[in-house]
Amino acid sequence: MLNAEKFRKEILENSNVVSDFSMSKDKHAIKKCLGVCKDCFFHDLGDHCSNIKVKWLLSEYKEPVKLSRLEYEILKWAKKEGYKYITRDEDCELCTFQSEPEKLNIAWDCCDVYTELPLFKKSFQFIQWADEKPTLIQSILDNCEVVEDESK
Repeated sequence: MLNAEKFRKEILENSNVVSDFSMSKDKHAIKKCLGVCKDCFFHDLGDHCSNIKVKWLLSEYKEPVKLSRLEYEILKWAKKEGYKYITRDEDCELCTFQSEPEKLNIAWDCCDVYTELPLFKKSFQFIQWADEKPTLIQSILDNCEVVEDESK
C-alpha cells in the first residue's frame, strides 16, 4: 500500500489540492499546510516540499517501528557516536557498527569500530538473527513511534 492510499482520507479532509498539506514531525498528523515549515516532516529533506510530498505519496507505506523511550535514546546516542547499523547475533547479543557488517556463522562482524550492547539483549525485539541485512539505525529513527509504556 502506498502512502497516498494510507493517508488519502486525512489529506482530502485537510487540503484543497494534493500538495496543500503538511505532516507533523512525529508523522502522526496530516494537516492543512499553513506555511509553518519548521513544524513539518517534509521540511529540510533536501528538495522543494512539493517534490518531496509527491515522492512520499508514491512510496510504500511502512508501519512505524514501536520503540520504548529507552530504545529511542539508545539509537540516538549510537547515531551521535557514529554508529550506523544495529544487529543481533545468534546468541541474541545486540551490536552497533560504524561500517556495514557482514553476517558470518554465528555473529555479524566488520573490520571497523563496533560496540556490543549486552545489557539490552531483551530490547529491540524487531531486530533478529534471521535478518539477512544489518539494520540501519537512521531508517529506524526515520520511521519510529516512541511508546511511553515500556511493555508496548
